[in-house]
Amino acid sequence: MTPLEQQQTQLVDPAAHTFWHRVRFDLVAAEVRDISAGSVLDIGAGSGMLGDYVRDRLGPGHGAGPVTYRFDESSPILDDNLGRHFGDAARFGSDERVPSTTVAALLDVIEHIEDDVAALRSWRDRMEPGARLVVTVPALQWAFSEWDTELGHYRRYSRPRMRSTLEAAGFHVRRCDYLFPEMLPLVVKRKFLPDSDGDVDMPRLSERVNRFGYAISSASARLRRAWPAGTSVVAVAEATG
Repeated sequence: MTPLEQQQTQLVDPAAHTFWHRVRFDLVAAEVRDISAGSVLDIGAGSGMLGDYVRDRLGPGHGAGPVTYRFDESSPILDDNLGRHFGDAARFGSDERVPSTTVAALLDVIEHIEDDVAALRSWRDRMEPGARLVVTVPALQWAFSEWDTELGHYRRYSRPRMRSTLEAAGFHVRRCDYLFPEMLPLVVKRKFLPDSDGDVDMPRLSERVNRFGYAISSASARLRRAWPAGTSVVAVAEATG
């Protein structure tokens, strides 16, 4: 099992979920509501946390109509876990097209892919016009550290690089912003004061810390157009005809 698979397997435990994950999922939900999407496609789904969010917050009883969760995962270990949790019917087929009523999510995925443009283009070619894509990636190449290497990252991104990568793949970029400026000190610490044991696990936070972190980070996410830097970049793109 790779360090990334190990990390994602541990994130199946709800106790490992953090405010950082929820803020990103909120951004996906905002795009679902904007186009009245009927489904969310989780590309590189990992632990499937987004699927639990969709079920609990966008499922029956939450809004005009329930949103269907589908997943695509290249790791056989993680794919097997996802199939057991969500059912094999939720698995997105390799020959399926992405409908215009779908929001696809690539949450911290393409930094793990050597040819990111080719990977994005392959998904763009399967998306019907109007389908949305939400992408998050780690930000600031100068912050690349042993932690990135352990997780299999090829790069970190600036906002211009994220935009140009999506455009090169054929997407229309609706917006591209930095996220989590309040977490920049943690990235500096990871870069210049790395842990000696190479631990790549996500921290376990108390409920109180998670509530406080969510209040701060959700507020900064709403103001994301203003930030000149952050620990992540988030882009919203669209497939056009």
